[in-house]
Amino acid sequence: MQSLYVHFPFCEAKCHYCDFYSLGRERTRAGDDTRFERALSREISLMGEHLAPELDTIFFGGGTPSMTPPEAMARALEPLWRFTRVTPATEWSMEANPSSITLEKMKAYRTLGVNRISMGVQALKPELLQSLGRVHSRETALRALAEVFEAGFDNVSVDLLCGVPGQTLQDLDAAIGKLTSFPISHLSCYLLTLPPHHPLFAALPDEEAQLDHLLHLDAAMREKGFEHYEISNFSKPGKRARHNLNTWTGKAYLGLGPSAHSYDPAAEKRWKTVSSLHKYVALLEEGRSPVEQIEKLTTEQYQLERWMLALRLDEGIPCAWLDTPARRARCEIMQKQGLIEPHPCLADRVRLTARGFALSDQVIAALA
Repeated sequence: MQSLYVHFPFCEAKCHYCDFYSLGRERTRAGDDTRFERALSREISLMGEHLAPELDTIFFGGGTPSMTPPEAMARALEPLWRFTRVTPATEWSMEANPSSITLEKMKAYRTLGVNRISMGVQALKPELLQSLGRVHSRETALRALAEVFEAGFDNVSVDLLCGVPGQTLQDLDAAIGKLTSFPISHLSCYLLTLPPHHPLFAALPDEEAQLDHLLHLDAAMREKGFEHYEISNFSKPGKRARHNLNTWTGKAYLGLGPSAHSYDPAAEKRWKTVSSLHKYVALLEEGRSPVEQIEKLTTEQYQLERWMLALRLDEGIPCAWLDTPARRARCEIMQKQGLIEPHPCLADRVRLTARGFALSDQVIAALA
């Protein structure tokens, strides 16, 4: 496995819309950070043999990895270098939240080996930040972004949310304009989704307004020289997120930390660690594996996932995949609807349009 994911479970506060496993400070106990550091070292020792001699990508996600001091990360990773190494070509990404960024820490992360930052900005308008429950302000986000570049990072991504209650197209334009005034190389924008029981669910924009947000974002980012290379992701040429691309193109990856997922296509299986920090730590302190679920993929699952992942990407699918009269007929209908188009650069392939990206669930269901 040439890709490694490490999940850091700590957050300053748990965002009300977040589905990823994380713990706000109010749910942690004294010493949890030290116990996690030691447990992660033990898990690396148990699982490191799955890794290739050289890593293509590393991704520190969470949670908020930038809450973990660089020196603690270095200690936890010590066993890793018995199994693998990084090279100048390795993409080493780390998620960071503005309120946990300082210039000194960012310089130390660079010294550790991190060379790509993904910052969770989500919004810049104060009212939107408040409704999302973010702990940072507009000023904190902009200060943090400036410090990331001052620390020497030149491959920087930011996250935004669209379809937020009360958000306008003008709000999106203002956020995009301000963020791209920095030399960011990548932007991820996700549509806010909430379960029906969530207090803000009824306030979400309707489907037409959500579609307007997504199409507006596509046009605005293309105008600024970004490629819309995946449903939710835009990059400057040559700056696509390689770690995520490895996942979307079906390559193997090893996940460490509570709730992390791993995938081994050669063995046709995936597995997941326990989604509990305290159970994760306890199992590893006992010398036991924290893996709680192993799934052997069926042929049907593999084929469905192949379609889902390929249609997420700008490269689309080979026309040869339209191998039945029904699929070809559905594809023709969706071309007329403006959801699918012949690829403008790659022969004998079709891809989703910007509108198709926004309505990808419908397209995938129809073709797969």
